[in-house]
Amino acid sequence: MILVDRARADAGHAYLRSLFRADAADAAGAPRHDAERDAAAVDMAALECSPSRAEVARVTARYAHVHAQAAREVTEEPPAFERPPGAAQAVLLDWAGTVAHLESAEEWLSGALAEAGITVPAQDRDAWVHQAEAAGLPGGRRPADLPPRDLAAWWRRDLDPQAHRGVYDRLLEEAGLPWPEAAGALYRRTMSAAGWRIDPAARRAMVTLRRAGVQLTVVSNIGWDLRPILHQHDLLTWISDCVMSYDIASRKPDPTIFRLACQRLGVQPRHTLMVGDKPEADRGGEVLGIRTIILPQPGGDDRWQPVLDGALGPRAAAGR
Repeated sequence: MILVDRARADAGHAYLRSLFRADAADAAGAPRHDAERDAAAVDMAALECSPSRAEVARVTARYAHVHAQAAREVTEEPPAFERPPGAAQAVLLDWAGTVAHLESAEEWLSGALAEAGITVPAQDRDAWVHQAEAAGLPGGRRPADLPPRDLAAWWRRDLDPQAHRGVYDRLLEEAGLPWPEAAGALYRRTMSAAGWRIDPAARRAMVTLRRAGVQLTVVSNIGWDLRPILHQHDLLTWISDCVMSYDIASRKPDPTIFRLACQRLGVQPRHTLMVGDKPEADRGGEVLGIRTIILPQPGGDDRWQPVLDGALGPRAAAGR
């Protein structure tokens, strides 16, 4: 949320300083990580309900602390291999379709109805799943599939959380699902860790790249905060930043979002690689000198090999 970033300028600072003074050797181990995972779920719920300034500062401080711990853990390990001259200093990662994908429509509907306390016979649920899929749920539809009256909201959805919710409500209305009391649960499911599946090959590639000293950032056209999901899927150990369109009022392929990602990492675009699955959006940084790799569809274990070769060089990638 925009408020989360703004909180760094006020009440969050005092708490941040206390967290960064913490001893790097934390004996709590696994219980500590479990506690942080539970706290992330609480944070996400708080941010959905018009949080106070104090709540925003607390959540901001927690994520700063997670990043600080992750950075220590990664840098304490020796690099897996030396990067050759000319290797990428940073890799920018698209989110949906690249690092992760939404769960199936059946999983989405079943999970949301369970959250809402609604029980539906299996045969009826299957029929409603097909109807939801026909309306473009759970992931939404592309512009070519939308009627003209919905196009303006569709284009705003990644820049404005209210427009994002409005587009989703419109799809739910079109699907005709008979549980108005479940609308909130159906929407929240797409923004929860339970609703996303991380590509195992993407995770392995991120580990390899980060241990080789390459910085990683998610650059996403999205209308809501990804950081709780990154945390709950244990990705913040490897990902050092998250640049989201709604948060900076710029969306791919606008070069602005790519330029800002490089600035935050402190790297030049010519030393940066962008990885995505949609050429029309993810190649926007090429005007700045960013190299781009568009992943093949469907996914597979070798899908990320071109990324490792492009970032590290074939010889280094083969020796991982």
